[in-house]
Amino acid sequence: MSTIALRSGRLKVGVKRPNRLKKAARPEGSPSPLANGVSFVGGLFKGLACLALLLGLLGALGFGLLYGYRYVTTHPYFALKDIQVTGNSRLNYGEVLALADIALGQNALDVNVSEVERILAQNPWVAKASVRRELPGRLSIHLEERQPAFWIQKNGQILYADASGQVIAPVEPGQFHSLPLLEVDQEAFAGETLAAIVGMMQSRDLPFGLGQIAWVHMTSSGDAEFQLDTEGFNLRFPMRDWRAELARISAVWQDLRRRGELSGVVSIAAVEGMVCVQKKTPLRPS
Repeated sequence: MSTIALRSGRLKVGVKRPNRLKKAARPEGSPSPLANGVSFVGGLFKGLACLALLLGLLGALGFGLLYGYRYVTTHPYFALKDIQVTGNSRLNYGEVLALADIALGQNALDVNVSEVERILAQNPWVAKASVRRELPGRLSIHLEERQPAFWIQKNGQILYADASGQVIAPVEPGQFHSLPLLEVDQEAFAGETLAAIVGMMQSRDLPFGLGQIAWVHMTSSGDAEFQLDTEGFNLRFPMRDWRAELARISAVWQDLRRRGELSGVVSIAAVEGMVCVQKKTPLRPS
């Protein structure tokens, strides 16, 4: 609507604009708020349906795997028909199977190989155990047993000990095996050195063997003393530089044997690079 106003003698013609706010126009093609809400609900239901389908598939897969596991671990095709045990001398075949809790006819896939190895290794006579499964029905068990070299007396009980003097198990009537008695003064005990000396005896690098020894004494002064049962005399040498000392004793031993004088010897001792031989006192005629 046009207006005519007279101000200060001047005539002014203008157009009067209505005083109202116009609503912002919605862009063409954009969805309405109601359509947005419907789309959100539809997407939510679609996501839930996919999740339910995925969970169903996982459940079916888990059930199938469980059923398949139970099937193969009970099927007679995988029953144990052969169980081999090697490396055992102290433990017999039946004892090994009883320790491992396995038997012929048991399902091979149902045997926990790692658990069987762990159980067998807990036996004091077993140093190491390895188990191998060979499908469909075979199991192989290999043992590395600890070998006794001595007897040790503790608290009134006789125990088996290995070449380094480490206790294995008590001596039992059914597993009796005669061995040298080991006496150790803890201050001077050196397990690795003792094991090396035993190894030399067993490999025949010395003129006497482990089977000829009645007892061994590791003294607090650092000496090793051997009582030879078959020869009837003692050997003594310092543990320090023991290889050189034993080499000197071996040379004297061979010389005495060659001259036929070994039977008259009471003791042979290595002292500060020398070898002292004590002979039996001859009987005087009465």
